Amino acid sequence: GIRSLYEAIVNERRALLACLIILASLVLAAASIMHLAEHDAQPEKFGTIPDAMWWAVVTLTTVGYGDVVPITPLGKVIAGVIAIMGLGMLALPVGIIATSFAEVIHRRDFVVTWGMVSRVPLFRDLDADDVAQIMRFLRSNTAVPGEIIVRRGEIGHSMYFIAAGQIELDRPHHQKSILNEGDFFGELAVLNPARRTTTARALIRSDLLVLDASDLRLLMTERPELGRRVEEASRDHHDMIYDDSAERGASS
Repeated sequence: GIRSLYEAIVNERRALLACLIILASLVLAAASIMHLAEHDAQPEKFGTIPDAMWWAVVTLTTVGYGDVVPITPLGKVIAGVIAIMGLGMLALPVGIIATSFAEVIHRRDFVVTWGMVSRVPLFRDLDADDVAQIMRFLRSNTAVPGEIIVRRGEIGHSMYFIAAGQIELDRPHHQKSILNEGDFFGELAVLNPARRTTTARALIRSDLLVLDASDLRLLMTERPELGRRVEEASRDHHDMIYDDSAERGASS
């Protein structure tokens, strides 16, 4: 999170510098105007522009200590306008950083998700546009420690990508295997709904991305070329997926 925030600030450094320059200009302008309006009434506080800059800074930053305040009607009107401008100046850099931070997080999530999908043998031969289309149908799910995600004997309707956490796979007559972040399981159910041969259980809190078979079939109907390529990939890799699922981090 801290790295992402730092990256967001670095990415927007020019915009933030522009905000700083605008703020400095407004401080100077506000101090000059208030000096003209209040220097006769309060020469000890607004006698010079540098003296008035303290008031301008605390007003534009919305701190408002109250140790220096205008007392003339004109000064109060000017102070009200400047205080409202201060709200905008405070929101501007916050909005810039928040937007950039959200973009950084989204970009990293996109890269992670893209990597997961493109590693699946079923989708490995698809082009970038097809992978991006599949990613539209992914939904998130969180499993608590000990929760059974899929149970042996159930009809399979979805496949799962592990965004974070650890999943234990238990298959009859096979040694239990552990899947980690970036691994996947349940891919055979996407095109060939059948009863599960594996029980998958979360060892720790795990964040999963789920692709339902119905969603993929809908996408394949909308884009027949994608459907043809997925079906070909499924036939080509079926035996390898089934036999080597534990070693490759994939299981039905």
